[in-house]
This record gives sequence, C-alpha cells and structure tokens, in this order.
Amino acid sequence: MKTLAIIALTLLTATSAFAASAKFTANIGTVAVVSPTLATNDSDDWSTVLTGQIHTATPKDLLIGVSLETTLLTDTSVKSSGGAKDTSTAESGIEVKVLVDGFEAAPGVVVFDRRKQQLSASLGGYYDGCVDTNGDGIIDVITECALVPEEIQLLLDTTAAHHFNFIQANLGQGTHTVTVKAKISNNAVWQNGTASASALMGKGSLSVEEVQAVNSSDGIVIIQP
Repeated sequence: MKTLAIIALTLLTATSAFAASAKFTANIGTVAVVSPTLATNDSDDWSTVLTGQIHTATPKDLLIGVSLETTLLTDTSVKSSGGAKDTSTAESGIEVKVLVDGFEAAPGVVVFDRRKQQLSASLGGYYDGCVDTNGDGIIDVITECALVPEEIQLLLDTTAAHHFNFIQANLGQGTHTVTVKAKISNNAVWQNGTASASALMGKGSLSVEEVQAVNSSDGIVIIQP
C-alpha cells in the first residue's frame, strides 16, 4: 500500500522521521532567508531553506523536486554630460543545491534565478566636426557642425528555473535526510550614477519520492556537461 505523508513547516523547522517505509514526503514553508541588501556583496555561504526525511526499506533511488518563489531587485542609474559615457551594473542571483545525507544530489548546483542589468548612457549631445563651408570666418553651429546624438543602452541578461528535479541514485536501506541549500549573491558597480542589487525567496516546497529507475543497468544515466 502506498503511503503519503505531507508536513507543513516554516523555515528551518525540523521534520520528524517516519518509522515506517514511506514512498513520498513533502515539506512546504516560507523560506525568506536573506533580507534585501542594497550594498555590494557576494557571499559564499549556503543557507538551509527546506529539509525532509524519508525511510526506504530497500535500496532505491530518490526523485527530489524543489520549487521556490524568487525575487530579484536590480536598480541602476547613470549621470552623463558633454557626451561622456557613464555605466552602472547590478547583478543578483540565487543558486540551489540538494544534499542527501550530506552528499550532493545530481545534477549539483542549479541557478534558480539570475539577472545582470547594465545601463549605459552618453548624454548632453554636443556639436563636432565644424567646418566654415562658406568661408565667412564664422562657424554656424546649426548648418556647419554635426550634432553628436545622445545614446542610452540597457542590457538585461537573465536565467531562471523556479522548479527543478534532483536525483540521488542507489540509496541503501534506512532513513535519509534531504536538505535544500540556497545561496544568494549580489554585486553592484557604478561610476557617476548608482547601482544596487538584492534577492529574496518567498514560499517554497520540497517533495521527495522513492522511485525505482529503469532502462539502464544502473537505472539512472547522468550525463556530465
């Protein structure tokens, strides 16, 4: 008989172990792990955002699904005059990985959200290439000069995967702990203007299913990039 166990949790609340073998377990909660940050920073620290446990009676594989609400805030402004170019860049991202009994599940670290925003501007158009075409010794900027146009450029580079399936193959019998880790990175660079970046996580869910993979000698084929 297939057993279904669902646990509703908030961030970092420990899950209870299942005494009997379970085919499926789930964890749903709010996972706001990092407050908005308006300064330049890039942390290598991983935070635990969701956890769950599942008991397997026989050696099996685990199919692990992770879903997260994510928010990226990137703000850039520029200041330019006399045609000088000014550039501001803001980058923010959220990476996720899953550990099973402390070991990283395939395919490893996944980018759940990432954005690079770059704003450039050359403002305050000016006259250039002036030539006294009529030879009167007076430059008429309207008719005898070329107006250099103003320029504004916005670059957005984004990557997103708000749900991803992880796999842990060939697990032995026993109770296994599944931990979802997340890392937020922010970076901002500017010249005369300003730039800021921040990232947030809202609601999230973790589902762990005991499966028996087929179609290969090992059940699962993992292709390395």
